[in-house]
Amino acid sequence: FGQTLELQGGQLFGNGGPLKVGPQDGRLMGARMNFRGNHSLQLALGVWTASSERYIVDADKSPATRVTGPIAHRLIGGEFTLQLNLTGGKTWHGLAPYGGVGLGMVNGAKTPAADTSGYSFGTKLYFAPNVGSRLMLGQKLFLKVEARAYLWNLKYPNSYADEPAQAPGTADNPNAVNPTGKGGEYTPVPALLIGLGIKF
Repeated sequence: FGQTLELQGGQLFGNGGPLKVGPQDGRLMGARMNFRGNHSLQLALGVWTASSERYIVDADKSPATRVTGPIAHRLIGGEFTLQLNLTGGKTWHGLAPYGGVGLGMVNGAKTPAADTSGYSFGTKLYFAPNVGSRLMLGQKLFLKVEARAYLWNLKYPNSYADEPAQAPGTADNPNAVNPTGKGGEYTPVPALLIGLGIKF
């Protein structure tokens, strides 16, 4: 029982999604307050920011020239996390492994003027399944290593489904950025975090 405060940092491993317009790799920092409900269950509230990057895709240009960048793409998020402590209120050789899932909201940097196709990351909900372990350094201090995946829906503008004016394709060989016409798709962004926590 009790509360712990965590400071954490790590790395995003984004690939931009199938159309390469989503967040790429970037450094991540955050803080989280944990509330121990019982020996196994833990709730948490946290905030984080990541200095990611992304590419600009101009839907009017030919496939060979339409991608430029990368440009800076700041992400700011807040999250509620439900965590299951696998060893309950005990540790195994000082280790306390866990698994959990986060539910949060994230906002991306505004679309720059050069992004003429109308794409914007905007503000969106996300899920974040995670696994990790704490290493207890005493009664009040611990280190944490966590692997997680941020899962959010990238929304695509209608212009991505149009054939580029500079190099239109055919029905059998389309040159559109998004030839399937999908309005969006869920894209996972893995992350690796390292944190330091203190119990109150």
